[in-house]
Amino acid sequence: MAIVRVTPIKNASATAVSTCDNGTAYDVGGVYAGKSLYAALHVLSSSTAGGIKVRIQGSSSSGFGVGKFTCHVEFTSQSCRVGEWATPLTTANVTSTHRKFWRANWDPSTSGGQKFLASMSIQ
Repeated sequence: MAIVRVTPIKNASATAVSTCDNGTAYDVGGVYAGKSLYAALHVLSSSTAGGIKVRIQGSSSSGFGVGKFTCHVEFTSQSCRVGEWATPLTTANVTSTHRKFWRANWDPSTSGGQKFLASMSIQ
């Protein structure tokens, strides 16, 4: 079993999120030949009234303006404490190898508040 060093791209473990939003863009690098993108989601707490959907998005620029981001990973909507690893992506799955900036995007289904940690790595 390989060890994967990850970058936490959204740490909402202390303060619950209750509205749709985008995280900070991190320069994690591109998915080049022989590399894979790994992503994980850990839901630490969730409102009993609904769940949360988390996505990993990539862009070639850190500003991410309208239309400049692409969703590469969409985790299953979660309404309870759980951990999920996405299927690793390769250059065959990522539409452009020039995407080196990555962020999390989240969409809670209710305003009750969810705590989670989204992380990723390219190795």
